[in-house]
This record gives sequence, C-alpha cells and structure tokens, in this order.
Amino acid sequence: MKTRSLTAIKPHKYGTRHLTAGEDYEAPPRHAIALVASKKARFADNKKPVRAARVDETLVHDSDDSIAGPVPTEAAINRLRLEATQLGIDVDGRWGVARLQHEIAQAKR
Repeated sequence: MKTRSLTAIKPHKYGTRHLTAGEDYEAPPRHAIALVASKKARFADNKKPVRAARVDETLVHDSDDSIAGPVPTEAAINRLRLEATQLGIDVDGRWGVARLQHEIAQAKR
C-alpha cells in the first residue's frame, strides 16, 4: 500500500498517535490530502520518517555533566537490597534505588 510522508503543522491525533508540531509520519494518500487541506499537516520532503528509538540502558550514556547522574547497575541495586534486608526491611522487588536508599535511611534513624 502506498503512503505519503507528512509533517505535522499543529498538534493533532492521527489513528492512535498524538502528534506534535514538526513530527513526521506516514498516511495513505487519501488521508494525507485531507490532513493537508485541513492545515494539520504538510507534505514532507522525500525522506522516510524517523521512528523513535526504543529507550533502554544501552542508549543512556554515563557522563560527569549529566543531571540525573550515572545509571545504577544491577549490582548496585542488589547491594542496596541486601543491605535493606540485613536491616530488617521487607524489600519489594519493584523498588528502585531512590526508594531503597530512603528505606535504609529510615531504618538507620
């Protein structure tokens, strides 16, 4: 099925996606013409739309100037869980680093 590349001009919904201005997407020719006529989108340049990359730990880079700080490793989380259980805290597996550190600090008071 042929599709046309579009660029959103203003925020709108297309299908199940909520598009923001400047975002590229594809639509069948009939829909594309309607979206351009209603001034919600314009025909994009002859390039394929860039799909959003899946965010995972391999894409996050540890740097000294990062606001969030370094990404905790599994070993660091396991160390915090072990420390919490030694202090008598019933650890929930869903807890992250921040919650573990908070619970450990509460137990040490």
